[in-house]
Amino acid sequence: MQKNYIKSAVAAVIAALMVLSGCEPDAASPDNPPNLRPLTTQEAATVQSSNNFAFRSFAQLSEAEGAKNVFISPLSISMALTMAYNGAGSSTKEAMRQTLGFKLPTDEEINQSYKSLAGLLTGMDRKVTFTYANSLWHNRDYQLQAPFVKLNQTYFDATVQGLDFTSPTAKDQMNSWVKEKTNGKITGIIESTSADDVLFLINAIYFKGTWTYLFDKELTKPAPFYKEDGSTVSHDFMTTKKARYLYYQDDSKKLIDLPYGNGQFSMTLLVPTGQHTVDDVVQELNDESVSTWLAAADTSGVELHIPKFKLEYKTELNETLSALGMGIAFGDDADFSQMVVGDRPLQISEVMHKTFLEVNEEGTEAAAVTSVGFTTTSVGPPALKVNRPFVFLIREKSSNTILFIGKLMQP
Repeated sequence: MQKNYIKSAVAAVIAALMVLSGCEPDAASPDNPPNLRPLTTQEAATVQSSNNFAFRSFAQLSEAEGAKNVFISPLSISMALTMAYNGAGSSTKEAMRQTLGFKLPTDEEINQSYKSLAGLLTGMDRKVTFTYANSLWHNRDYQLQAPFVKLNQTYFDATVQGLDFTSPTAKDQMNSWVKEKTNGKITGIIESTSADDVLFLINAIYFKGTWTYLFDKELTKPAPFYKEDGSTVSHDFMTTKKARYLYYQDDSKKLIDLPYGNGQFSMTLLVPTGQHTVDDVVQELNDESVSTWLAAADTSGVELHIPKFKLEYKTELNETLSALGMGIAFGDDADFSQMVVGDRPLQISEVMHKTFLEVNEEGTEAAAVTSVGFTTTSVGPPALKVNRPFVFLIREKSSNTILFIGKLMQP
């Protein structure tokens, strides 16, 4: 049978907004108690696999990028690839399972755990907004397999819409959806469409919260930031004299855990000390080590200085995912036979990830986009200053879910 060119994209979009209010609430005030419940066995397994994927993928990218900034959303990538996983078969599906670190025995449990975990994160804190949305946009000339569609509708609440991909308005409709679901922080992910395109699967997550303790804008001023190559740059540093945060230090690093809202969400900074480097910290990163450091941390009220910073990051993830064990999905032996009706063998052509991050006195804005394209086969001192490169995470504490992870090499 003659092979037709088919291209499909799975796009996962995450936007995160954390904007400060004009007061300094207690971490868990009576009018904003955390909405806690024990994780189910399935949820705990999914958090563990997602975090494991976060550290492995971040380590790969960090090594490849060297002295460049890195910022990714592993939750976005893993959710997007899980939806693609629902259309994979045979050894391709097993490779994706291993790469994503799935431990649950059935696909139903994997899918259900993502659905229930997203629901838990949505209601964790009244002062933090966490929303997610998914959609399947298919070429009207092609028919998607019903089980693939049903899985993503049932467990990811995906909406389904057919489009004329020969029309220039097709990308505009999808990008408009992206912009709406990310509160305007991601304005587009689809650059063009054609008759050869079959499917775009898009995931969007939106996060908006408040710092528990404010940074005083009047105290922001320039100071040196010491880069790992020995040079310095002058940069604006924010200051808070009233914050309460977790602090831990050992021979290689300092940990600073800054809360948002009622304290369930936080930004965790890992700052190397002495002659240690960001790469040294990255090599130590795993779920167990981070949990150990946080458990050993004490509450501190020491005056804190951290840089205002803004970065944009873009990378192709083909090599990273191949190195993590998913290489088969990019070759002629790939099996995505459960996506499209008919004899149309598919392979992943490109996985792109784009992010944006800005941290200032008013909070944090972050956005991430992942697209997967398919073709046919053929305690410290009186003042604590973070003035050198560091690793950081944005996470939810009770579930231990990592939403974002990155390293700032230069602000």
